[in-house]
This record gives sequence, structure tokens and C-alpha cells, in this order.
Amino acid sequence: MPIVASTSRLIPSPTFLASVAALALLSATPARAGGQADHGRAFQVVSPGESIQRAIDRARPGGTVMIRPGVYHETADATNGLNITKSIHLVGLSAHGKKVVLENSGGQKNAIVAVPADHTNCMGCHSSLAPPFPRLAGVKSDPPSSSYAITGLTISGITMKDFSNNGLFARGIDGFSFVDVHSVGNKNYGIFPVSSRNGIITRSSATGSDDSGIWVETSENVKVTHNLVEGNVNGFEISNSQDILVAHNEVRGNTVGIAAFFLPDIFGVRPYARRYTIRDNHIHDNNKPNTATPDAILSSVPPGTGILHIGVDDSTISGNLVEDNDFIGIAIVDYCVVVQGGPFDCSVDPTVTPGFVALNEATNNTIEDNVLHANGLHPDPASPFGFAASDLGLLTAGDHGNCYAGNVYSTFFSLIGVLPPCM
Repeated sequence: MPIVASTSRLIPSPTFLASVAALALLSATPARAGGQADHGRAFQVVSPGESIQRAIDRARPGGTVMIRPGVYHETADATNGLNITKSIHLVGLSAHGKKVVLENSGGQKNAIVAVPADHTNCMGCHSSLAPPFPRLAGVKSDPPSSSYAITGLTISGITMKDFSNNGLFARGIDGFSFVDVHSVGNKNYGIFPVSSRNGIITRSSATGSDDSGIWVETSENVKVTHNLVEGNVNGFEISNSQDILVAHNEVRGNTVGIAAFFLPDIFGVRPYARRYTIRDNHIHDNNKPNTATPDAILSSVPPGTGILHIGVDDSTISGNLVEDNDFIGIAIVDYCVVVQGGPFDCSVDPTVTPGFVALNEATNNTIEDNVLHANGLHPDPASPFGFAASDLGLLTAGDHGNCYAGNVYSTFFSLIGVLPPCM
């Protein structure tokens, strides 16, 4: 049987917090270059009524800022609650109901932003921080980059609450750890690493986002484990990334439990989506009405979806318990097949390039040893995809090397008539 997270396991023990603190202190040992210590403070403690941002600004690269429990309203930036532009260990001392809570101080759009120093002025580039993040006239998109602005980032023990766009947004990070981080009522995205690598998101949660609770985009080698996502449109979203593990999570009460995507609008940043491992999760009752922005592609996804795997290659979906999702349990889909005939049809969508079309098929995925129960029993009657309601769905133009083995299920739908067995 799958091993899944329970809500009680999302609260860290004092021993766990002590371990995090010890690790942070060890990591804060002064580094030297040319015989001189880096400028800034290695270790600071912030109490309610004091400024977390001031401590971050005064910290040396690799330094530690510990935060005592309490509710914090940061006012240094009108857009972002906190700005992080260097390696740091930001450790909230949350335990036993005494939390570190970062609340919107009034009109702020993001709770925590960890980005290169020249990217903190979000509204200097974008007219809105809601998807699809429209840019101001004359502002060009950043070119793809293989470099990382921040090496080593820890954020733990912090709840982010009621920001109008995003909770934790991180871009260009090599080596990150988000532990015991909770997004509550941040309207677009909860926890959102982009163009980053070598990270972990664990013992965390996200609720109340009209897009994705936890979204890993254009990243590689990221582990997403032992989290709770509920009450979002997408519980988890993984898009245009590689070597991603999503395991031992509780996924409930979203519109879509886990969305694994290959998307055309970020194809220029990372032109593939491959090697996702989705295993040992409990994915159930994801029947929330779809509240995505009406003109977004996500708004067309039917509620009641467990795992939606679109255009992603070379992946494994195994050992999951998927139950009581009204539309479909696990769906493997070619991108251009599912958008055909709509406003995002591959023949009319201006973001779709010939290179994307050549790679849009979901190929070489293994779906094995999942237990599926009572999915597809109550599809939305207004959905054009109601014909595919089932435990297992294969909406691809061919088998594409996808295969099924050892699953327990009652119903399936396949455009090719069968679920190809693994040989």
C-alpha cells in the first residue's frame, strides 16, 4: 500500500527544529576569501516587532536568520513581503501551535521573493503578477540562462498568508530546501520555484490558490515529498522540468490533484518535460470547482481529476492510491490532442512552435501498481471531455511506448482501444 503523509506529520517536532537550527548554525560558519571574512552577520535572531527584512539585508552570504514565533508585517517593500538575493538560512522557530506567520501588510503581491538582485522590482517589468505575468510595453522576456544567481537557500518554519498573488517565489536557485513552509490564501501560486535545481520541498502545505498550490517550473532534480495540498485549482504542478520526484504527499480537495505538464509558452526556456516520478501519494476527492482565470488554458480542465500527465516523457507513475475523483483517476495525454478544436489548438495558438509540436506527445511512460477506486463516476456534464470519465485514461494518438502493469482499477478509456501492457 502507498505510504502517504498525514496532516499530523506536517508539524515538525522540537527535535526536527533543533536539527534544522544546528544545520543552519554549522552552515553559517564564517567563510573566508583571501584570508578575510565576508561582510555581514553570520547569525541573527528576530523577535515580533522587529524586521525580518532588516536582518536579511544585514546577513552575510550563507548566514542564518532565526525568527521567533509571532505575526509579522513587513513594510520595506510595497510589492514583496521579503526579498532574498543571496544564499541564506531563514529559519522560523515554529512549533506546537506557535507559528511564524508572515501576513500581507496591505496591498503586497508576494510574500517571499528569492531572485537575483536586479529582479526584485517585479512591477518594473510586469503590469500584473497574476498569470500569465504580462510584461510592460518594451520589456523583453529574460533569455534562457544556465547560470544560477543564488547557491544555497534554506527557508523553513514560516506560514505566508493572504498575499494577492504568490506565496514563495524563487528563481535561479542552485540548492534549496523549503521545509515546513505553508501557503494560505495566496491567490495565484503558493510555493513556486522556477529555473532552479537540486532542491527539496517537504513537510509543507498550500491551500487557497486559484492556480497551483506548489508549482515546480523549468527546474531539475527537485524532490517534492510529505506535503499537503488542498483547496487549489492544481494541487501540484510540474511543468517543463526534468528529474522531479513527487512522493508521499496528501493531495485532496483540489480541481486537479497533480498536473504534470509540457507547455508551449515556456518551451523556449526548457524544451522538454521528462523523468517525473509520481509515486506513493494519496490523491483523492479532487472535485473542487475550477476557479482558474477564465481565459487561461487551466480553466478548461474538468474538475475531478487525480493525475493529469500531458506531453511528458520517460516518467513513472506508481504505487499511488487514487480515489473518489469525479472525472478521471490517471490520464496520459498528448498535448495537441487534448487542446484540439479549442482556443489553444496547436494550429492557432501563437505560443506553439513547430519544435513544440514535434515533441508534444506523451511517450515512454510507465503506469504501474496504482490502486484506483471510484474515479469517473460523476463527471461535469458541461465538460466536453466527459466521454473519457474513468479510473485510467489514455488520450494519445498512438501507444507512444506508454504501458500499464499491476494496476487495480474498474474502468478505463483509451483512444486506441486498449491500455498497452508493459513487456
